[in-house]
Amino acid sequence: MGILNRLSKAQKRKLFSRFVLNWMPILSRAQALEHEFSQIGLKSATQNYTLNTSTDSKHGVNTYAVFYAPRSDANTNAIAMLLSLGKLFKRCSHFSKDIIFVVSDGQAEGLQAWLKAYHGNEESTYDRTEETLRVRSGAIQAALNLDFAGTGDYNALGIFFEGVNGQLPNLDLINTVADIAKDVAPVELTLHDELVPYTDNMTKNYINSLKKMLYMMKYQAVGSPSGNHGLYLKYKIDAITLYGFDKPGWPSQRYGFQRLGSLIESTVRSLNNLLEHLHQSFFFYLLSGVRRYTSIGLYMPPVIILGVSFIFQALSLWGVSSDLPLEVEAISKGEKTAVGLPYSRRDRNLKVPATIIGMSFVAGLASFQLLTTEFGFPGETPMLKLVASVGVCSMLVISAVSSARVRNHVLKSADKKDNSASSGELTPAVDWIILKTFILALSALFVTTLSALNFSLAVSIGVIIVFPYMVFRPSRFIGLSIVQAIILLVISPPGLLLMASSFYSMDVSMVLGWALQEYEVLGTWLLPAVCGIYWPLNLAAIVMVLMPVS
Repeated sequence: MGILNRLSKAQKRKLFSRFVLNWMPILSRAQALEHEFSQIGLKSATQNYTLNTSTDSKHGVNTYAVFYAPRSDANTNAIAMLLSLGKLFKRCSHFSKDIIFVVSDGQAEGLQAWLKAYHGNEESTYDRTEETLRVRSGAIQAALNLDFAGTGDYNALGIFFEGVNGQLPNLDLINTVADIAKDVAPVELTLHDELVPYTDNMTKNYINSLKKMLYMMKYQAVGSPSGNHGLYLKYKIDAITLYGFDKPGWPSQRYGFQRLGSLIESTVRSLNNLLEHLHQSFFFYLLSGVRRYTSIGLYMPPVIILGVSFIFQALSLWGVSSDLPLEVEAISKGEKTAVGLPYSRRDRNLKVPATIIGMSFVAGLASFQLLTTEFGFPGETPMLKLVASVGVCSMLVISAVSSARVRNHVLKSADKKDNSASSGELTPAVDWIILKTFILALSALFVTTLSALNFSLAVSIGVIIVFPYMVFRPSRFIGLSIVQAIILLVISPPGLLLMASSFYSMDVSMVLGWALQEYEVLGTWLLPAVCGIYWPLNLAAIVMVLMPVS
């Protein structure tokens, strides 16, 4: 007891937080936190939730408290910080907005349960149960997620800001924290958790900034939030995560509770002074540094040019698909020229290409249903579902290619027998051209539309498919067609899944289980977009390069 009496209040709160996080059961931990908030004078409560997904079942208890404003408007260290701030705010009389403290259980699913209960029940893709909140406040305007691991000091503070499906907070929130960290409470601030020294070499600085931008685009492309703050963005609440970390050898000064508390208190006070919701600044941007951004007017044109390149080639092939039967017919009659007048162009036979495109989308949607539906039979795993999905798609490719080659063989036999050529018999020569036209047009539509919703995902998909989709075509040499099909298989969803699991040294089932949980719990678009659009176009491209040519 003598040792405890010699500890400061901040040290006692750190010790209490460490004990709560590491050694207490879930329910006891939540009750202890509720008691601590009550001792400070805040109205607090707990919330039980249960989450059942196709891959896992979880239960947790959230703890939250509300500091009601005295006047109205015309991790271990993180928990200790919350308790300290709660006691500080309780003594202040200048706040005009309520402040809510939430300590969520588990990872993102705990905060997701609290937010859904706070904003009312919503439809969900998974089985969930959460208690109704007993303590409430008004509409939430902004949120700060604190991630201060351990009990020591830090020499840098990282900002995580990417939300679900690439959503971003208002840039003014990041700028506010950056200005406070520069003048009011000096703190070494960086994006995410990587500190890069500034040098006099412009090339190195450019490469470092590019790496930070690509790191941000990676979070946006997969659609997974870089922290619990991302869940607030789904409810139109601007939020960021402040992450304290200690980089060995970094020359900046170390700081602890006092500096961090001053920064957070100043940020909360700045938000308290808002007369309306943040809306004046940017919501679409790419950050290459804490104080350097690229606006949508600069980064959007490249992806539009990428989509336009698909459209131009699609239009070119569409014209060729009309002229080719005339050329072949003229050659078969022994004519020297095969140039037809515009009014003499023939109608295109769209049955075969349209059927292949339709079957590809049916196979993609069937794969999505197989992956996201829980059938309940013994031994059901994400890996088994993936194998079933690959089997469905493989049956489509085999049946489509076989039908096209059999049809081509029959028509060739009939042509030799009749020793004549007709427009109906010439369709196998242009089927692959029309099919490629459809693939390019749909790819352009997909990439350009998605770029307005999730730029990073759109540009990632566009860069992957632009070369094979524009260059590949069926060949008379079967070996070349097979090589092209293998490359398309490598960039197919199963191929990319294998590469991702190898790159991160993880089991394939773990990566697939993560993607399923992200979709079911957070509602990310990655899995639906891949199965509903990207995979069908990939299947159609594989069929296209394996089709017969004349």
